[in-house]
Amino acid sequence: MTKNLKNEISILIKKFEVKKFNDVINESLVILKKKDNDFLWNLVGLCFQNLNKYNESIECFENATKINPKNFSAFNNLGISYKKLKRYKDSETSLLNSIKINPDYFNAMVNIGNLKNETYFFNESIKYYKQAIKLNDKLPSTYLNLANVYQTINQIEEAKKYLNKAIAVDETFTIADQKLSMLEKYDKNNLHLKTMLEKFKSDDLDDAKKIYLCFGIYKALNDTEDYQESVKYLKFGNKLQRGLLNYDIDFHKFLSKKIKTIFSKIDPEDFNNKPKNEKYIFILGMPRSGTTLIEKIISSHSKVSTISESNFIPEKIFNFLNKDFENLTEFLKSDFEIDYKEFIQSFNIQNQFIIDKTLINFWYLGFIKIFFPGSKIIHVSRNPLDNCLSIFENLFDYQQGWDCDQNELAEYYLIYKDLMEYWNKLFDKTILNIKYEDVIANPKNKIKELINFCQLDWEEECLNFHKNNNPIKTLSVNQANKPIYKSSINKFKNFEKDLDILFKRLR
Repeated sequence: MTKNLKNEISILIKKFEVKKFNDVINESLVILKKKDNDFLWNLVGLCFQNLNKYNESIECFENATKINPKNFSAFNNLGISYKKLKRYKDSETSLLNSIKINPDYFNAMVNIGNLKNETYFFNESIKYYKQAIKLNDKLPSTYLNLANVYQTINQIEEAKKYLNKAIAVDETFTIADQKLSMLEKYDKNNLHLKTMLEKFKSDDLDDAKKIYLCFGIYKALNDTEDYQESVKYLKFGNKLQRGLLNYDIDFHKFLSKKIKTIFSKIDPEDFNNKPKNEKYIFILGMPRSGTTLIEKIISSHSKVSTISESNFIPEKIFNFLNKDFENLTEFLKSDFEIDYKEFIQSFNIQNQFIIDKTLINFWYLGFIKIFFPGSKIIHVSRNPLDNCLSIFENLFDYQQGWDCDQNELAEYYLIYKDLMEYWNKLFDKTILNIKYEDVIANPKNKIKELINFCQLDWEEECLNFHKNNNPIKTLSVNQANKPIYKSSINKFKNFEKDLDILFKRLR
């Protein structure tokens, strides 16, 4: 490498560090036209990756590995891009190549742990995370990842252990405090509650870290039934969170209108030549509406597995919503079901029936009816006041914007409600609408109704769903691993005055 090229690359790295990704791409490509360089191709790929242009990034990383088959960093980055596109087998191949070249490469070890976690190979995921910790035991995020896997497989004490290790490594890693709060039952003398309250006073924490503490403290104080004090932290945490997000409720208003317009122009019966594969069970609805409970019940059946919230269908279909009508109808005629089948084959599942509990599938229910005409669609709903309180009081891994503002949360709920009413009219009596409160009040009959709707033979294990160890990847892991309980019904009454903006819109 010439001195001049070294200087040019040094300048490009500095631009990359300040996120001038398009500048780095354009200037690098000028250099690469004169001379191939694996480092530069890798850098350009990272720029595309940061711009969410994963196909373009893959081409760059592949160029880097062709020039230098020993570039373990490029193989690692290639694996990340494949994973983003849910091309899991390609991702695994790339990540394993990276580790083969450099067995001590921490990043690839963590990334393959993430991949195995996402595809339900939990024991393998644990193995890779623990190997990563042996390579570097000073990064709290690895302990957090490991704790998340243990929580998913209902090994709660192990999850707590690794969350505490994350906090011990870095006491400002407050996401671990918040995650730990979800697994603990607090009283007023709890040491962790006192620690969180002390941390919250610190001037060294930015807003993002204080958000986690707000939700952790809220959960702890809520356990002690100090609702008046707890809600102060809840409202402040949501206010901070909303301030960090770029969101406009008009996006979802427009999306609803767009989808209705599409289905006013097409007749789903025109696409009824697709095979009626009855193995798919789609559970959908609002977050915190009881969908995880229904997933847990049905997946307790010996013939049912779950891939939980895969998001595969929304990500693929959304790309076609803004195309012209001719392209959209061609897509509706396509073999999308084959793509979906190939996708789920990457998961560690063996059973005949597959649950997909991607909640936002309610936006795309009409498309699901076209592509998977034999599938079972279960829509779960709940008292909107309890439902929206539960959304507002929880910190999701991917905040949307609408979920942390009282007005926008109510508006989003009303959009969802209107769209579900539209789908139910369009697909009369082919969707099972089930209320969370009805399952709680009459579990045996409602669970039998669920199993019958899925055309499964009755099994007593479905009544004892809390005893199985099926993985749960949502915030509801603790609730779904317990027998039926009623304490979450009418919980909104504890906060009627403090969250009156939200509740008034929903009554």
